[in-house]
Amino acid sequence: MTTITKYSESGMMNKGVRGYDPATDLETFFTENGIKVVKVGAPDIDGLWRGKRIMARYFVEAVAAAGTNICDIIFGWDIQDEPVKSVTFTGWHTGYPDVNLRPDLSTLHTVPSEPGTAAVICDVLTPAGEMLDIAPRSVLRRVLDRANSLGYDPICAYEFEFYLYEGTARDLARRQYRDLAPISEGSHTYSVYRDTGTEFIIGEIRDKLAEVGVFIEASNSENGAGQFEVNIHYGNALEAADSALVLKHAVKEIATRHGYTATFMAKVNGKDAGSSGHLHQSLNSVADGSSLFANADNSRELSELGMAYMAGLVHNAKELSALYLPTINSYKRVEGGQWAGSNATWGLDNRTVAMRSIPANGRSARIENRVAGADANPYLVIAANIASGLAGIENSLTPPPAVQGNAYALDLDASLRLPNTLEKASELLEDSAVAKEYLGENFVRHFAETRRWEVHQAQVAVTDWEVARYLEHI
Repeated sequence: MTTITKYSESGMMNKGVRGYDPATDLETFFTENGIKVVKVGAPDIDGLWRGKRIMARYFVEAVAAAGTNICDIIFGWDIQDEPVKSVTFTGWHTGYPDVNLRPDLSTLHTVPSEPGTAAVICDVLTPAGEMLDIAPRSVLRRVLDRANSLGYDPICAYEFEFYLYEGTARDLARRQYRDLAPISEGSHTYSVYRDTGTEFIIGEIRDKLAEVGVFIEASNSENGAGQFEVNIHYGNALEAADSALVLKHAVKEIATRHGYTATFMAKVNGKDAGSSGHLHQSLNSVADGSSLFANADNSRELSELGMAYMAGLVHNAKELSALYLPTINSYKRVEGGQWAGSNATWGLDNRTVAMRSIPANGRSARIENRVAGADANPYLVIAANIASGLAGIENSLTPPPAVQGNAYALDLDASLRLPNTLEKASELLEDSAVAKEYLGENFVRHFAETRRWEVHQAQVAVTDWEVARYLEHI
């Protein structure tokens, strides 16, 4: 029987990487698990887990309680570590001072793919000891505090798609990311037979994550060659985001050990399916834990509160698209009928719309946001969804009529079309009153600044497509 080597055995598998028991001695945990080093870090704006490796003894003596300082450039550069020249928060004009990585010990867990190693997710604090308001985990906490104050406990579950390619990241970089060879050829979605050939990696991913409390309910091959989907068991919103962070890194680490590269890029090439990061969500009552989306009078419809939440998701989908689709590449995935929501629409168990209503008895009643890609930051995706839903409830919104049939083929009002570029999406986010109210003005400004930089970087890059198209004929 597998031992769940978490900081506390009281943490259930469906609780994500959580379960800290203050009565448990930290040094004992490290000794029992042979821990020599702790990976200490926090998610940055792009969802990368940035931090340090701390020797176990020093972690026990100092870092567990007081945290460790790190340069605030982790929120001042892009995904390639190039300093963003246009952000207000930090830069050469501030001297790049420190922020504090403060461990959330309830997320402390062993790293099964690295013997002798533990990991912990941190909040980011200012020098004054306050939550840094632009840090993704802080943004999510802000929204959750509002939800809890209203009596709601948001429950979420992620499903991710990703590709596996032959060769390590270094191998692929040496080939300039050309001639990518997927772990399996052809499309064989849901194939029980073909999945046997990749179980040595996918099975290990399931098993290793289960050891640290991240329970994958199901996995399967997806529509693209070498593409897979994994479904994480639900938990409260912060647990869901933490589990998503750990899963994405575990997938990459385990793939690398086997000589493969895993990518959560939204669209790797024009012919294969894009990779989604669909979010399932609902609200439970803080008072008694009951489902607030379940409709006791009609199990084929969400409750009145659930429909107001749905209305908020649909109404704010355009303004918050930059958080669901944060890269230049994101928009290649949602262009046309790509199993991804591209319009501000909803429908009953309909996979062509943006927001899929899934009514049921009890806690299974939920909504699926099908817009977000696998490349998005899970903390910000969850925060944006909950903010939208709360805005719908607090403003007593009513959703438009449900879409019947194929949403891609309908002659929909142009105003329902989600922004089709990162530049447009960033402009809508920057002007969004809902985003500023629920996520914070400083965060909205900072995120928009980083997206403008991303747009600029794309605009000045000369692509292979341009060279092939113009070099000879112009």
